[in-house]
Amino acid sequence: MAVSLGIAVGADRIRAVALKAGRIVAATEAEVGPGDSLSAAIAELLATAPLPRFPRPKVVVALGPSLAQTRRIAGLPPLEDGKLLAQMVREGSGKFFLRNGVPLATTGVRIVAPGTVWAAALDERAVRAVETGCRSAGVRVDRFVPAVAVLGRALVDTHLMWPDGGSVAEVRLQGGELESVRRIAAAQAPAGAPPEAVPALARLGEHGWRFADAYGAASLPDYEPMVLRATGAGADDVPRWRMALAGGALAASLLFAAVAPAIKAMRAEDAAAGRIAAVQDRRRAASDTERELERVTQALAEAAAFDADRYSPTLLLADLTAALPQGSAVVAFTADTANGSVVALAPRAAAVVQPLEKVPGIVAPEIVGPVTREALAGRDLERVTIRFGIDAERRARPRTEAAP
Repeated sequence: MAVSLGIAVGADRIRAVALKAGRIVAATEAEVGPGDSLSAAIAELLATAPLPRFPRPKVVVALGPSLAQTRRIAGLPPLEDGKLLAQMVREGSGKFFLRNGVPLATTGVRIVAPGTVWAAALDERAVRAVETGCRSAGVRVDRFVPAVAVLGRALVDTHLMWPDGGSVAEVRLQGGELESVRRIAAAQAPAGAPPEAVPALARLGEHGWRFADAYGAASLPDYEPMVLRATGAGADDVPRWRMALAGGALAASLLFAAVAPAIKAMRAEDAAAGRIAAVQDRRRAASDTERELERVTQALAEAAAFDADRYSPTLLLADLTAALPQGSAVVAFTADTANGSVVALAPRAAAVVQPLEKVPGIVAPEIVGPVTREALAGRDLERVTIRFGIDAERRARPRTEAAP
């Protein structure tokens, strides 16, 4: 029976779990320093794992919260075509995920309700580094998945705090599936007992729960849609048995070519009848393609109308932050379709209100609640809460007018 290998990549550690018939046959981990090469660390870790040469193990890689953003996205067109919804998320990834100068690769989507999906954006640099490291170790990655999406396969708790470097992912599960996820600073995470692992993982001991992401990746079923398919192995990864099989096929092709003229004469009549049937098949295929194009065009038009009528909360936060006077900082920000509020620290609370009036889409900002003074880094600042209305149509209009 083939071995399935799960590799978990986090901010400072990598882990690997090998499964055979649902039983853990190997589990190992290694640290990754700030200046270390991720691809080299992957190759070194796999070199020590007892992996079979044939058949090759199926490799699934889970990227931790520091390398993957996982979001529940609502408000999409109520389509049942997961591939079309994944394309919409991929083309609008800048609206749904934070880039921060990092190239992103989006996964497929898991539909949870009409117009609502789970999707993830992975650090493309980490994806390429992991693929390179696995190729160096003689294995090929099959799929990538966000780690928070597989924890339910390894842990029985419904509320988890999953650490990764300097941050913690707060994960809520229902029936082993994601219900919610948010990323918080490690200092804000509440202390608690380690999560409870499933029996197969618990056999590793009291610290076996740390391998939950690698175990969940190794046991990931083939039908999971929220994955990123690997780009595939290079030419140097072709095994020798496949080269031998290709050589045999070439020899058989040459032999067939030698006797082909005699066979060609016998099949001339059948070929003519086949061409007539092929023309009819192409006509039917063209009609089906035309209907499919009309359906896709209508769906894209609905998606374009959806995009034109929405404003981006991320861009609103960026405009609001840029408008604040020098020496100010945003502490908290909330917004919906009609209203919003911001908590800021500034040298003078009154000086924050007037700049917000110039931000497109912000209506009637006003100070609510008390203004308190705080000392931060040797400076006296005022904490102020400002509530404002949001003109969503005006926020969306500049982006629509700027579009080509």
